[in-house]
Amino acid sequence: MNTFPKFFLFSSVFVSSIYFIIPAANASENILVQDKKLTLEQNKFFPNLDSTVSLNQITKVSSLRDVSPKDWAFEALRSLVERYGCIVGYPDSTFKGNRALSRYEFAAGLNACMQQMERLLAQSEAVIREDLEKLQRLIKEFEAELAQLNSRVDNLEGRISFLEDHQFSTTVKLNGNVTFALSDVFGGSGDDNQTVFQERVVLNLTTSFTGKDLLLTSLWAGNVPPIGFNLPTTRAGGINVPSAEGTLSSEFGANTDNSLQLLSLIYLFPVGDKLKIAINNGFSTFYPISPTLNPYLDDLNMGRGAISNFGQRNPIYTTGGGSGITFQYGINDKLLLSGGYLADGLNVGNPNQGKGLFNGGYAVLGQLTWNMSDKFSLAAVYSNSYTPPGRFGSNYNGFAVSGTAVANTLAGQVRLGTNQLFKQQPVVTNAYGTQFTWQASSKFTLSGWFGIAYPRLINRGDGEILSYALTFAFPDFGKEGNLLGFVVGAEPYLTDFEGGNPQDFDVDVPLHIEAFYRYQINDNVDITPGLIWLTAPNQDNDNADDVIATIRASFKF
Repeated sequence: MNTFPKFFLFSSVFVSSIYFIIPAANASENILVQDKKLTLEQNKFFPNLDSTVSLNQITKVSSLRDVSPKDWAFEALRSLVERYGCIVGYPDSTFKGNRALSRYEFAAGLNACMQQMERLLAQSEAVIREDLEKLQRLIKEFEAELAQLNSRVDNLEGRISFLEDHQFSTTVKLNGNVTFALSDVFGGSGDDNQTVFQERVVLNLTTSFTGKDLLLTSLWAGNVPPIGFNLPTTRAGGINVPSAEGTLSSEFGANTDNSLQLLSLIYLFPVGDKLKIAINNGFSTFYPISPTLNPYLDDLNMGRGAISNFGQRNPIYTTGGGSGITFQYGINDKLLLSGGYLADGLNVGNPNQGKGLFNGGYAVLGQLTWNMSDKFSLAAVYSNSYTPPGRFGSNYNGFAVSGTAVANTLAGQVRLGTNQLFKQQPVVTNAYGTQFTWQASSKFTLSGWFGIAYPRLINRGDGEILSYALTFAFPDFGKEGNLLGFVVGAEPYLTDFEGGNPQDFDVDVPLHIEAFYRYQINDNVDITPGLIWLTAPNQDNDNADDVIATIRASFKF
């Protein structure tokens, strides 16, 4: 092929006319299906959603921001834009004429301009002979590629027709995540634990009815038992309750005995420009709508962030969850108010006394987030909750996700589950928290939180529970998409209890030290080895240190 400037110009012009931003092998496919893609507003409730962009048909070369009259190709571009209407600009009104292209991309662009000139000739409109001669030479040069392109287009049209006839919905999009984890415990509790191979499947059906609202149907399944690892215990109600320290994030929501269950049903919609409201049913939580300010390590337990539940976010968000209403309100560009009311997810549908939407367990949360700059944010959180007997602790709808057994049982006075021989009292808790995040650079982010809770065992006594942590994130460490992360802190531990009948307990600081490295194999697959070192398990220095080791593989689709 000749390489003189005008032919080089044609290659840039033709490829821009059909808006190539994808690999050459899929060029023709994307041209045809682009308008058929589902366009949904991005929102942190719904990870992995794709959003599409539209092309801008231009009529004057001056509409292209990156083309000036001084450019050597300016006149040729103006001819193709204003005479033949052969150019379609990028959404940002640019031409991007300096990008490289393959022969298949060139052939696709050539085909687009051929069709435009054929339409002009059919309408008896003037086409310059010199341009026709150039076009004929290009057609001859790229005859093989054009033939293959037409074959691809014909094949793709058949595939699209088949999909349209067999699609289950024009508005619903399916995305999901499959996580595998090979894990074990070493140290003081090593002999009490066997190596486990656990899995979890998450299927999200996302729907938009107006383009601005979102309906999420979230289905989960896994093989994780109700109690995770066998760590040091506290006796409550005649049984030994193990510490929930080091509970893996890959275990979250996987306690279904491999049966697919509806975890949550959420409908999010805007009210004006500043308010978003979410109607929640099932086992929803507060943290999808209230920023946790741990941007790299909190991934909504989707298998890509911290390896522990504790490393993902402040435990104050586990004080309650279920069905109700949550909201976000943008006060201004820097202040965000969020929170809501969630009733006990296990009993919200039960009309009996002490259950239902307003007569059973509940949690109210309010948070004010101050985005002081693009790099620094600060938040203050308050939570008030009422947990019926057998439901107290840093847990998710009855399954402990963090904290010592001493804290989660109030020193042996309550425990998860029900036992008629062990009379338990409900617990009212007021909790306060603060958290921050600071993006020091594109390669390092520091985040942290502090939380204090005051649980009152009704008619028994009052306690105090502390929790705090610092997290260190190094995105793109070693390779784009990788993540090196560290967590140093103390999971919820009981520091005091006045009244009641608590067992004797130590108040040693149960340090949680975590390190992990996520290696990104491609856009959809990653592998994360990690370690969690627990000092003073169950807040007792007499207990030997435990180390939890895991290798997690996550598959996103």
